[in-house]
Amino acid sequence: MPLVLSMGLGFGNAVNAIDGFGILAMASICPILSVLTVGIWIDLQIKIRAKKRALEEQEALKEAGETQS
Repeated sequence: MPLVLSMGLGFGNAVNAIDGFGILAMASICPILSVLTVGIWIDLQIKIRAKKRALEEQEALKEAGETQS
C-alpha cells in the first residue's frame, strides 16, 4: 500500500494536481475491487461444484434404487 500511495502522490505532483486524492482513491480501490471479485468468483465456483455433486448423488441413488427393484 505505501508504494501505491507514493506513486499516487508522484503522479499528482507530475500533473500539477492540487489534491491527489482522486488518484489515490482510484489506486486504492482497484486492489480492493479485485480481491472482492475473486472472492465472489470463488464462491460461485464452490456453489456450482456443490450443485453438481448433489445432482450426481441423486442420480447415483436413483440408479441404485432401480437396480434393486
